[in-house]
Amino acid sequence: MTSTARHARRKRGSLSAEEILGAAMALLDRDGVAALTFNALGAELKASPTAVYRHFASRHDLLVAIADHLDGLSLAGYEPSGEWRADLRDLGWRAWRTATSHPAASSLAMTIVTGGVNELRAVDAVLEAVHQAGFEGAEAVLHYQAFANTVLGTASSHAARLSGLTDQPSAEGWVQAYEVGDVMHHPHVQRLMQELRVVDYDAVFEAIIDTYIAGLATIAQAQGVASDSLSE
Repeated sequence: MTSTARHARRKRGSLSAEEILGAAMALLDRDGVAALTFNALGAELKASPTAVYRHFASRHDLLVAIADHLDGLSLAGYEPSGEWRADLRDLGWRAWRTATSHPAASSLAMTIVTGGVNELRAVDAVLEAVHQAGFEGAEAVLHYQAFANTVLGTASSHAARLSGLTDQPSAEGWVQAYEVGDVMHHPHVQRLMQELRVVDYDAVFEAIIDTYIAGLATIAQAQGVASDSLSE
């Protein structure tokens, strides 16, 4: 590639927000969290960084767009089944798979509230499932928030590990290796020393989702708001 080709610039005004978003996702997927700068985006797009600022006034504005894009990826192809437990499980795993496939983007943006069209689709889908479980009004919103915080918090934390933003290893599992000096004070850690060394992340997430759904069903039954699906 010649020097002229390397430094060729795009025609002024030809850059779109969609192109910038695509380039931002490509940078994050390829080079990680630290790669997301306006200078790097300009180089990726063969455009001046100021051209990026015309569409996104700040890094936060760009992250908001990335967050809504992640919601869109998670919801691609989603169709409610009509059975609330299956739908919540499906929605949870969709977010988890998005975090696993795009860890850098997810670690930065998955928990951002966007108000965007894809976020609204996600909120509506969860509220539909919560409604089918038998909850209305403020209580429905409460359980939606509990689900969203549980799923997105866990998924974004996993994405941070995969992105190298924590001290936890990304591939081997959740490693907790302890040296127990006084067994009398830590008998359960000593007893489960080997099991604590490696815990599979997917298995942990499955336990979290299953526990949440079981808990929601128990609350619905105790309050007498259970839908017909609870008795299946």
